[in-house]
Amino acid sequence: MVTIPQSRTLSFLAGALVIAALAGSGVALYQSGHSDGEEGERKTWQAKWDEEATRLATARAKAEQEAREEEHRRQAEIDEVREHAQEEIAQAQADAAAAGVESGRLREQARRLAARASQCASYPGTAQGGPSARESAMVLADLLSRADERAGELAAAYDRARVSGLACERAYDAISQPGP
Repeated sequence: MVTIPQSRTLSFLAGALVIAALAGSGVALYQSGHSDGEEGERKTWQAKWDEEATRLATARAKAEQEAREEEHRRQAEIDEVREHAQEEIAQAQADAAAAGVESGRLREQARRLAARASQCASYPGTAQGGPSARESAMVLADLLSRADERAGELAAAYDRARVSGLACERAYDAISQPGP
């Protein structure tokens, strides 16, 4: 058996301990650096993620606000169109009522003229008109009255349809065109 001097053994052990300590500290430093690197990278990505989330939340809030403003603008325009249409319909109804009064006056005048037709001479050689003249005049007066009444109904319906159609067109334009 070979004997190794004790001083050499101690120096060998001391060297082995130094190498082991260095290796251990190197591994510890590597692990520490690697962990710090991963942690630093995770923090960097988390910061980027948080920044992007904040940007998206801000963009969403801005888009929602713009959508609300656009909705309010469109609703205000539709309300304005509705009010204008109601004013126009009221004016058309007032005009129709005034025309109805005038029409009634003209129909009454036509009836009076038809009643007097029997008193008028139908031919220059006769003194008074016969019953056929009066009946013809009454038929014509009645026909005029009915035609005038129907024309008034059609005019009122046309006015309502026209105002409603124009209001619908303005409302469509208000909601289909982007705001200022």
